Amino acid sequence: MLFLPTKVFSWLLVFVIAIGAWEWAGLIRIQTIRGRLFYAIAVLLLLWVSCFLPLVFILVTSVIWWSICALLLMRWSKKRPYHPIIATFTIGIIAGVLVLIPTWQAIISLHSLPVIGPKWVLFLFILVWLADSAAYIVGRKFGHTRLAPALSPGKTWEGVYGAIIASLLFSFIGSEVFELSGDIWWVFWGLGLLTILFSIIGDLLESLFKRISAVKDSGYLLPGHGGVLDRVDSLTAASPVFALGIWVLERLQ
Repeated sequence: MLFLPTKVFSWLLVFVIAIGAWEWAGLIRIQTIRGRLFYAIAVLLLLWVSCFLPLVFILVTSVIWWSICALLLMRWSKKRPYHPIIATFTIGIIAGVLVLIPTWQAIISLHSLPVIGPKWVLFLFILVWLADSAAYIVGRKFGHTRLAPALSPGKTWEGVYGAIIASLLFSFIGSEVFELSGDIWWVFWGLGLLTILFSIIGDLLESLFKRISAVKDSGYLLPGHGGVLDRVDSLTAASPVFALGIWVLERLQ
């Protein structure tokens, strides 16, 4: 991440996206090897096509998509976890594209920024990982109020508060490291908070599709940890939000 040129790093991330597409095909009940391979190849072709589209268009579209997901997931969080239309094959195919492709575009756009780009990517990853860890630790220790029992019974509001506090503290560290000041400082804090809130939506969306498919994990590539999607679900929603925010900050400075 820190030392590879963006072109090489982007190809490594293509490999991750391909595995994610393979696993997503399983979540939408494509069981055959041929079918899952076809879906993964289709996602990679669309990824190539997306390189010819304006970055801002992709990021804004992704943020709108995740905002709609947030509204729907809030509605289904405490009762029947999904409307029947969500379980349809077509919706699943489209959802996978909207989850995976903007993630790649967002991370690569950050990494390609001159000098500081790879550090932005590292900050984003640590921010999400730290928030996930804080949510887990605080939720296990103090969690009582379930966040979305119909989607993910283990998540609690107390865990969310822990994630928010951790993200704000790490955003403060980031603002010092990146030497942000004035109004930019406050905007950056807000971006860190917004990024973590969206990361929770990414986690819950994957939980929704896992419940639809009646599986515990997206895959078995990482023994004891599930699949690639289980490791990057939070980043799929957080990355476009953070990348769009950095795009704005670059123009405010």
